This record gives sequence, structure tokens and C-alpha cells, in this order.
Amino acid sequence: MDESAFTYTQLASHAVLRSAVLHYDLTEPVRCKFYARGLHDNYLVESEHQKFILRIYRRQWRSAEEVGFELALLSFLGDQAALVASPLRTKNGGLSFSIDCPEGERFAALFPYADGHAPGNELSIDVSGLLGKSIANIHRLSDGFTSHYTRPLLELPHLLDASIIAIQPFVEAEYLSYLKTLQNKLYQAMPTINQTPENYGICSGDVNTTNFHVNAAQQIIVFDFDQCGYGYRAFEIGKFISSIHPLKDKHALAKAFIDGYQQVRQLSSEEMIAIPYFEMVAVIWVMAINANNAEYLGHKWYEKAYWDRKRSILRELDSQLFTG
Repeated sequence: MDESAFTYTQLASHAVLRSAVLHYDLTEPVRCKFYARGLHDNYLVESEHQKFILRIYRRQWRSAEEVGFELALLSFLGDQAALVASPLRTKNGGLSFSIDCPEGERFAALFPYADGHAPGNELSIDVSGLLGKSIANIHRLSDGFTSHYTRPLLELPHLLDASIIAIQPFVEAEYLSYLKTLQNKLYQAMPTINQTPENYGICSGDVNTTNFHVNAAQQIIVFDFDQCGYGYRAFEIGKFISSIHPLKDKHALAKAFIDGYQQVRQLSSEEMIAIPYFEMVAVIWVMAINANNAEYLGHKWYEKAYWDRKRSILRELDSQLFTG
């Protein structure tokens, strides 16, 4: 079979259920249904008293090395009692198992279903503050993490330079010129942050209003570390703020997040200055993630209207940072 002929295959729920029962100690009867498609496939696995998410990683998006890093990190954080969805061990003690698909080997991992719900656009000031505190705790608890697996560094060459290269085929020359102008501005304006263990280390990479649940006890459980890696913690904060850009209370929500974060770790003056610049970098990085996945997600979603919306956000941030 020619693996290159396949971009992606979606597995039937009954086949996924067989694999889950084969690799994990699940109390039967157990059922499974396709739950959500993001950059990977997520299945809801339920027994009488427990719920899980089985994630099947997409081969073309994440390598074995990258999946191994993410799962090792989440397992480490789980051992540190961090409030994250940590992968369960298979019957043979592994953090994942593999599935042979037409496009090649894919990896799968089972996670406990995070208690509570994602606030989405209903994010409150109080919950944003709790989330900031939770992310700071994750940063603190991850400082002892080491792994033989590697990941791209969440620094400007990856987040900004490589992103503009990925976006280039989707936009016209004038648009590309504007991105390169922003690239130069950001390099010139970004303050130097000393690479200390406090301000540089593990970042989850995608803190947003749908990648955590808050339960009735007001506990935050964070999940989906697909974009994790080593980087400046100020970027993590800027990335979150970029995700709440459409919300009417954006500035109050951002302040609450930062205030919550600083209950655990005080941000330096350089980090505070850098956060708005990292917010703009994050917008460009997300644009590149979509560009890199257009063949999977569908080019329809990334026609002119999409890029125009993103340019409007960039121009708004540009005016605030450089001409406001």
C-alpha cells in the first residue's frame, strides 16, 4: 500500500473500542464514539462509572518523537500532582500504543475525561484568574522535567520566521510584505529576557478557553499539550491573550490571568513588556498552523476571508504596539 496516497483516515468507533479494550484495563461494558476532530482525532470512551478521551495522533502532524515528548511531559506533571489530564498507562506500562493505518503508523493515548466544562466564550474574570494561577503552577512543577525526546523550541525562529514562510503560499505579495515588516518590528522591539529557569522552560503552547475544564469546585484541569515545548513563559501568556481577542472583556480577562499567574510566580518587567509582542507573534503562529494543515482541514476555510480577518487583528495590535 502506498502510504503517500493517504492524507488521513478516520477510524470507525467500533474499531477504536476494540483497540482500547485490548490495550487498557477498562471495566466492561464499555462504549466508544467519535467525539471531536481537531488536529488529531478524539474519541469518547465510557464505562458505567468512568469517561475517557482516546486521542489518535495524526501521522503527518506529529512525529513519534513529538508525541513521546508530550506524553512524557504530561505523565511527569501527573506524578507531580499538577491538575492536568495525564495519560493512562497501557497494560504493558506504556504511555501510548500504535495503530496501523493506510497512511502509516499512528499513535494513540488514553486520558481521563477532565471533570467540568470548558467555558469557551463565557470565560469569566474569576475563572481567567484561576487559569492564570494554574498555568503558573504547571510552569513551576515542570521545571524538573527532562526527556530524551525533543521538540521545536518555542522561540522566534520557529514561531515567527518559519511561520511567515508557511503562510507565504496563501497570501499576496502586499500581505507578505506587511508580515515581513511586522517581523522586523517584533525583532527590534522584543526585550531581551534572560534565559533563567523561572522565565524559560516548558510551555503547554496552547492555553485557550477550550483547552481546560473548570468543575463545580472551581478546580482547573488543563489538557491538550499538542503544541508544548521549551520557550519563554511570557510567550505562553501572550498566546492565551491572543486566543481571547474576540471577547468583549479581553483586557479585564487578560489582567485577571496575569494577576492569577503572579500569585505563583512574579513576572519580570522585561516579561511584562514582552507579553503584547508575544501576543502578535502568537497570532502569526496560529496562522501558520492553519496553513500547514490546510490539506487536512480543508482549503475552503483558508481562502481570502480568513487571511483578511487575521490581517485585521494584526493591524489592530500593530496600531496599539507601534503607533498607539
